[in-house]
Amino acid sequence: MRRALLASLGAAAALVAAPARGDCESTCDDDCPPRRYHGSLGAGGALLLTGDGGDRLRRDVAADVKLAGRYGVLAAWRAADADHRGLLIAGLVFEGAAARPRLVIDLHADLGADLDARAPLVGGGIRTTLQLAGPLGVVFDGGAHLVIDGIDGTRLQIAGTTLLALRW
Repeated sequence: MRRALLASLGAAAALVAAPARGDCESTCDDDCPPRRYHGSLGAGGALLLTGDGGDRLRRDVAADVKLAGRYGVLAAWRAADADHRGLLIAGLVFEGAAARPRLVIDLHADLGADLDARAPLVGGGIRTTLQLAGPLGVVFDGGAHLVIDGIDGTRLQIAGTTLLALRW
């Protein structure tokens, strides 16, 4: 019993200490070329959980670009439909985790404006980009934006977005 426990602990320690190897882009070996700029451009739909104004399903378009590092920029036109002009957003992106090129998890902080209310907004969220085939991927974005529109009009808009994206 004691030997089995020691063997299990030794195997677990060896697994924890072993380095994980991914694709060349995600490692820091000297024989890999430096990573160039990368990002995605996508369009899809959003489900507004709060702050919807009566209709929960809307359209989204978003693009993000990162230079050679983990930081980049994001631009998006969110929550637009026939009755709403939507939110125009610009933000900073930080690549929190990645198994490039197949999976990227980004954190983003946003500033922008609600085009209907002509009111400023601040927000952020988390984006998960998953490669499907070649440059085609899907982006899942969960975020919250506080639209500051006076005392009565201020609202928190929480949305989940799914985008079909081109990745590079």
